Amino acid sequence: MAKIGVIANPSAGKDIRRLVASGRIISNQEKANIISRFISGLLSKGVRDFYFMPDKSGLCKPAIENYRDQININFLDTKFYDGPEQTLIAASLLNDIKCDCVLVLGGDGTNRLVAKKINQTPLIPISTGTNNAFPLMIDPTIAGIAAGFFVNLLKGKDKYLIRNPYISVKVDENEKDIALIDLAISKQNFVGSKAIWDPEMIEELFLTKSSPLSIGLSSIGSRVLSPNKNKGIRIIFGQQGKVIYAPIAPGLISTLKVKNWSHMNPDEIIKLKNFSGTIALDGEREIEIFGNNKIEISYKKSGPYIIDIIKSIKQDNLSQN
Repeated sequence: MAKIGVIANPSAGKDIRRLVASGRIISNQEKANIISRFISGLLSKGVRDFYFMPDKSGLCKPAIENYRDQININFLDTKFYDGPEQTLIAASLLNDIKCDCVLVLGGDGTNRLVAKKINQTPLIPISTGTNNAFPLMIDPTIAGIAAGFFVNLLKGKDKYLIRNPYISVKVDENEKDIALIDLAISKQNFVGSKAIWDPEMIEELFLTKSSPLSIGLSSIGSRVLSPNKNKGIRIIFGQQGKVIYAPIAPGLISTLKVKNWSHMNPDEIIKLKNFSGTIALDGEREIEIFGNNKIEISYKKSGPYIIDIIKSIKQDNLSQN
């Protein structure tokens, strides 16, 4: 029987960018509603086994109450309640039990944590965060139907998967962390509130992709380079650079001066030194760096899988004709 994991971040979409910009707020009630709708889609395909990450807000409770007699309910023993540690443990547990797919509710940051612990298990990332370049803006009922079609396939699943790239960062030759969308070298010396929104503080930026429709740091790339799905992007800022305008947070359009830009080839290693500040991963400052640290950044093609919702739902429709 297919096993479905559910990781919903109750803190996603509620950071400081609601104060410094105009980021939307996704209520816990709406997140709970998304989970219920996702499960309804899977139930229509006969999927019954669910593994939930518990949280103090009880995001999964309405779904459990609605479908108590129709689904098999399992709670992950994460030891923690809320916070990044719980997300990491939940993702690791779902990976260990070999779930067939995992619903992730959050933004780029939440999905980054899940991707760090998930190997081959495909994700269905639904947007409930601030910067949502990685997760999907899609109705969860449709996502549930598509997921049900995918997990019920006996063969040929690879045709319905999309593999995403990531950016790897090493500090002093130690594997340190990853970013799914953007990695920024910031002049800010402390992690602090984590979220990065001041363009004056960014020295370099590395992207896996960029779209003119994106919000956040990833939007900058489309202002200077044409996209290439097989290459990353490196951008260097400076006082004498090309002036561009980009929405680096919801409702916050900033002026930036770009000194240089280029594509990054897969597995190409870019070495940096003499930087002091922090490294921001998918919009959040995570790593403090000092002038004597040696930094290695590379673009990798072997990132997390996501289910191709559009292709899956089209094939599901065709199979019913």
